[in-house]
Amino acid sequence: MGKIIVADNIVKSFGVGRERRNVLDGVSVDIDEGEFVAIMGPSGSGKTTLLFALSGMDTVDAGSVVFDGVELSRLSDDALADVRRRKMGFVFQQPTLLRNLNVLDNIILPSVRDGRKDAGRISEKARALMKMTGIEELETRGVSQASGGQLQRVGICRALMGDPKVIFGDEPTGALNSTSANEIMALLADVHHTGTTMVLVTHDVRVATKAERVLFIFDGKIAGAHVAGRCDASREDLRAREGALVGWLTEKGF
Repeated sequence: MGKIIVADNIVKSFGVGRERRNVLDGVSVDIDEGEFVAIMGPSGSGKTTLLFALSGMDTVDAGSVVFDGVELSRLSDDALADVRRRKMGFVFQQPTLLRNLNVLDNIILPSVRDGRKDAGRISEKARALMKMTGIEELETRGVSQASGGQLQRVGICRALMGDPKVIFGDEPTGALNSTSANEIMALLADVHHTGTTMVLVTHDVRVATKAERVLFIFDGKIAGAHVAGRCDASREDLRAREGALVGWLTEKGF
C-alpha cells in the first residue's frame, strides 16, 4: 500500500512577537493507507495541532502536508473543504450535534448539505450505519435523550457517511467512562479492519494499545515511535501490547 499522508518538516506557530512559539517544530510524518496510528504526548505538546495540520483543518507556517497525493496548501478553501468532505471523517471528544435535530437528521445533515447524493439513499445509509453501531432505536430521539457513549456513536456514523479514506479522532474516548470507551474503541477497530486509515490523538494508553504505531510528540517534535503491529483484539494480545507500550514509554522517559 502507498502513503495516504506525508508531512514534511511542518512548522506551526502561535503567539505574537516574543511570545510567539513553535507548537510544531519541524515535524515529519508518513502514514500508510490502512494504518492505525495513535498520537500521544503531554498537554501542550502539539498533538492536536498535528492532527489538525495533517487533516488540513489548520494551515502550517512552513513545510508541506500531502494527503492522498495532493498537497493541501495548494488547494483553495473550497477545494480543501471538498477533500475533507469526500475523503476524511472526524470524531471529536464531544460530537458537535444540533439539539434542534433528531439523531438521524444529525447524521445525514453534512451529506444533505453536500447536495450531490439522493436523499433516500442518504437516509438508507445512515440507518444502516446506526444499525451497525447499535443505535438504531435512537433514530427519532433528540440529542438530549442519548447517553455520552450513544452520542459518540452518532458522531462515528456521521463520520462514516462519506466512506472516508481516513478517520481523524481527537480524544474520541476522553469524555466517556471505561465501559463506553472500550465499546467505542472496539467499534473504531472494526472500522479500521475494513481498510480505513485511522489517526487518533489520545492520552489513554488503553486506546493507543489498539494502534499499530504510536507517535509520541514532545515540545512540538516527534520524540519517538513505538511499532506494535496489527492488533488481534484478544484479551491476551491487548494485555501484552499494553505492557509493551507502557514499558516503551517508561524506558524513553515519557
